[in-house]
Amino acid sequence: MPVVTDLISLQTFFEMAVNTLGTVDDFHAVSSGSDGVKEINSLFERTIKPGQTVAPYQVAETPLTDNAAGLTQATFACTLMIVRKMDSTVQTQASKLEARNDTWLRMLRLLGLIRQAAEWYAANVTEVAGQAYEIEFRIFQDKLQPLGSIANAHTQGWLVDLDVTIPVNGLMYS
Repeated sequence: MPVVTDLISLQTFFEMAVNTLGTVDDFHAVSSGSDGVKEINSLFERTIKPGQTVAPYQVAETPLTDNAAGLTQATFACTLMIVRKMDSTVQTQASKLEARNDTWLRMLRLLGLIRQAAEWYAANVTEVAGQAYEIEFRIFQDKLQPLGSIANAHTQGWLVDLDVTIPVNGLMYS
């Protein structure tokens, strides 16, 4: 399990978590902003095939906070999706419900894996680069959001916004 210390190790962490599911066809890291919109459009129009279940991921921003003791933390505001591209010609309420249920179950399993990872970090990683290390995973607004279409593609799935917070004094003052 990679210790999350920067954007690259964070992406590796999420990719490993998604791959642990064993039931997602591909993990796609995408940019934020207008570049991310173009990348998502391209993925769903050109790369992802009907019937495939994929996990797009992005980091939107990284707010910094300081506590009274001078510890600075960075919070990665992440979006992670589990979504299936549907065949546009064969969609019934039952097929959409089945896909929505299947992707919901996968998302719940993924969140369980992330919670287990948080427990692993708490038990096994106490210091990184000479400073105390504590990572926190929070589901933004404690909810999963349904997805019905992306980039003119018929999809079914779920989106979760996750905040991942790590200490960054070692990076700022080394």
